[in-house]
Amino acid sequence: MGKPYRKNVGMVVFNSRGEVLVGERLHFLGSWQFPQGGIDKDENPETASLRELYEEVGIDDGSIVSEYPEWIPYEFPENLPLNRHLQKYRGQLQKWYLIYWNGEASDCDLETHEREFESIQFIPIEKTLETVVPFKKDVYYKIVNYFGPLIQKYLEKEKMDS
Repeated sequence: MGKPYRKNVGMVVFNSRGEVLVGERLHFLGSWQFPQGGIDKDENPETASLRELYEEVGIDDGSIVSEYPEWIPYEFPENLPLNRHLQKYRGQLQKWYLIYWNGEASDCDLETHEREFESIQFIPIEKTLETVVPFKKDVYYKIVNYFGPLIQKYLEKEKMDS
């Protein structure tokens, strides 16, 4: 029996310009990713996504627009320097959420909890495929292809409603 996967949530936060929020990892400078974090024991994934979003970037008023229909796994590469608490896992099993939040990167607080990002910025969603670490690329392809059109739909509907 191999190592288990760690259950995790990922959050794609987008603004009214249709850009998405990515953070540059403290220990992997030059590599940008969506906020993500572990699910506590007995915690519902949706609750975990909002809690982690607040802990990582200080956003507490985003609204969940959609979720990816299935859990997506990825493996940790052999040579990845892992935190002690991650060493017992083979990788992560992620549930992804699309969250609308119309603030600016400068409104975020990276020190709410334990700091994970050096800096954050909003970029076009397609760009995330170039900036993410290679072992998460497959996950990001699925997320970008699924959430990209939903972001456009949401913003078009907002425009029509206003």
